[in-house]
Amino acid sequence: MKRITTRLLALSLLTLPAVTAEAATPAPAASAAQTPQPMPDNYRFSGTLGPYPIGVTVSVRADQTVANAHYFYVKNLVDIPLSGQVSGEQITLSEPGGGRFTLHFETNDKKAPTPLTFQTSTGLAGTWADGTKTYPVTLTLEAADNLAPNTLYADVTNASPTVYEAMVQRFLHSVLTGNKADTAKLISWPLRVNAEHSSTLKSPAALSASWSRVFTPCVLATLRHAIPHEMFVHNSQAMIANGTVWFDAHGATAINSSACPAPAK
Repeated sequence: MKRITTRLLALSLLTLPAVTAEAATPAPAASAAQTPQPMPDNYRFSGTLGPYPIGVTVSVRADQTVANAHYFYVKNLVDIPLSGQVSGEQITLSEPGGGRFTLHFETNDKKAPTPLTFQTSTGLAGTWADGTKTYPVTLTLEAADNLAPNTLYADVTNASPTVYEAMVQRFLHSVLTGNKADTAKLISWPLRVNAEHSSTLKSPAALSASWSRVFTPCVLATLRHAIPHEMFVHNSQAMIANGTVWFDAHGATAINSSACPAPAK
């Protein structure tokens, strides 16, 4: 389920002191540079560029201009900077190496007002081209926030985003390679397992004994497509694979496990 966060703006009232005749000389007006500017809204998408799974983040100012943007391939999670322009329902994103996204807003809401914007659309679609190479692009909006890059996980940990994501990536690698000992080191005990028969595991030994029940074939298949980068945060925890695993500052805290559906007869 998609989760969209919203920005909360705090307003304060200033009480002005009485001005005496001796102090009646007006102070210089504050320059525009001194006026705090609202943080741009970050729209985070996931999807595909041709056969390649990708993620895209576009930061948009209140006037709908692009403040900054980047994308990454899921296989290596390295951000590639983009410059962008919006014209009506069209958006163009260009990378330094020559690649260019030509996209338009899309929505699955037939009652959405037009023209579509970042706020009213549910995704982007179009093409990516570089020289003679052209691929179709399909992106789905996953979340929105107004966090600065270095504060993405500030509600979860004091570690930098790079360090925190590396921990989640190690957890994924350990699970997918069946390394029970290393997986146990990356769990914030006790571990809550939400399944048909939910339970709380309190030790590495308990995890080892329940491994196949926790990491079912369907859970493993889901985790192979997880994106441990620019993860969604809620209630001071980060999640991967649409909530299949949740993490606090020290490791995995909950796993939403599920059995594979029986094949249709």
